[in-house]
Amino acid sequence: MLNKIFMIISLFFFLYAAIFIIYFTVIVLSVLFNIKRKSTNNIRREYKNIIVAIYSHNDEKTIVNLLEQLNKQDYPKGNYQTHIILDNCTDDSSNRLEFVGGAKLWRLTDDAPLGRDKATSWLLENLMSFKKVDAYVFLNANRMVKSDFLSNVNEALQENDVIVGSTEIFLEDAEYKDKVWSNVNDYNANIMKSGRSNLGLAVPIDSDITVIKHEVLEKVQCIDFKDANSELKYSFLLTSVNYVPKFVPEVKTYVSSNDYLVRRPDFSFKMSLFFHCLNLKALSNLRFAEFLFSLFKPNPIILISMLLIVGTYSFNYYFLFDFPWSVFFAVVLVIVFSLSVYKSNIVIQSLVYLAACPFYTLAKTIGDMTFINKLFKFFKRKEQQDIETISVPVNVTNGRNVFPCTLELVSDNGFKKAVFHYKNKKQETQQSYVRMCDAVKNISDILEQHGFRMKICQSCAYFAPKIDGTNNMVKGYCNKKAVDDPNFVELPETLLWSTCEYFIPQEVNNVIDISSYIKNR
Repeated sequence: MLNKIFMIISLFFFLYAAIFIIYFTVIVLSVLFNIKRKSTNNIRREYKNIIVAIYSHNDEKTIVNLLEQLNKQDYPKGNYQTHIILDNCTDDSSNRLEFVGGAKLWRLTDDAPLGRDKATSWLLENLMSFKKVDAYVFLNANRMVKSDFLSNVNEALQENDVIVGSTEIFLEDAEYKDKVWSNVNDYNANIMKSGRSNLGLAVPIDSDITVIKHEVLEKVQCIDFKDANSELKYSFLLTSVNYVPKFVPEVKTYVSSNDYLVRRPDFSFKMSLFFHCLNLKALSNLRFAEFLFSLFKPNPIILISMLLIVGTYSFNYYFLFDFPWSVFFAVVLVIVFSLSVYKSNIVIQSLVYLAACPFYTLAKTIGDMTFINKLFKFFKRKEQQDIETISVPVNVTNGRNVFPCTLELVSDNGFKKAVFHYKNKKQETQQSYVRMCDAVKNISDILEQHGFRMKICQSCAYFAPKIDGTNNMVKGYCNKKAVDDPNFVELPETLLWSTCEYFIPQEVNNVIDISSYIKNR
């Protein structure tokens, strides 16, 4: 019995290791032989209209230099604008930026900093009403760029909708950990990200250097740059609607090791994301499915341990894949990794720093595991789950009668779902969603398939969503007054599940354009 258990475990380890080694080999080979997806060579290159959006909070020592570099771009001045949001800055950033000029400054003066995610979402809400904007470049205030930065952005925009740029870290008074992350960053950029880009696969968003087309933001209607977890979730949202974030190494920024902050998604969050996104509809999108399963990329220490366990078991006992198979895949891994190190342009002396990274990440992964945290709380009161629920009354009509019902909105560890209740019947969303607006839309679609309609703002012709990457698009504008009075510019806000007597189904009056009524601030 015990032998069968070990056999099953060894089989799982072998298949897991073999699949990843093959997967890793394909990525490395795509870099070695520069295998790229076919591009359209006859595209007429044109200068895109670009807005560079920078969030800054007391970044005086770097933001001034960045603005000066952006002012000296070898890109037509009439085709780009720089917008800097100063979030309750207490240094001399504002005065020095005013002196340099060349940028629109947006000052927030609340009691406390709003934070990057909320501030950038607020800025984007204002910028989305600008005319003739093709793309937005989101930059960290601690970055530096060369004079060809926007030209490279423009080139990448010819064939890509969402671009993730590269970061080059220059060591300045570097500690050991800085050298580790600098080498890991170079290896990931030159091998893993470049290989995935060559194969047309998605990479996680990096809000420090990301470019998004205007049409993409019009469709997804949000950004989510709160932290590494949010960026990963946002990357899946974009990929799910076929806007695959692509890594473009030519779109390069530079940062000092003193200013570079390592941000990685938590292991428990990645696992939660995997199970929330795992459904047949999502897996029908091959790029999304690959991106989802890439979350299980093993730590090198774990991978080597698996091969050792399988090799030891297959050497001493009968196994479906005998000992030579373990040796074969181990040799392949060593050869492919050696080739990847050679191609990554990392010097031999730096290998010790590259080798140290798996120990850092393994320690963090173990610390992030939910069951590890629960062990420390086993004898304490049961920890409160991060689940929020609110119930709102809604009216549903079949065209003749109106029925009072209840809509339950559930946020479970950052993922959203909606539950519709009518008497003793209920209908849940078919899956969990990143945004609440998508969950409510799914319930609306299900009801409409059965001949019913929820009389809520989201389904009303007068409703237009408000760009807000932090509130899951639960807010919007009602332009009923603006339609009645063309001179009316201050649009009232509403929630997407609210309703009123002026409800009109969207298909009845689908020509109302909220953007023409939004006040240009």
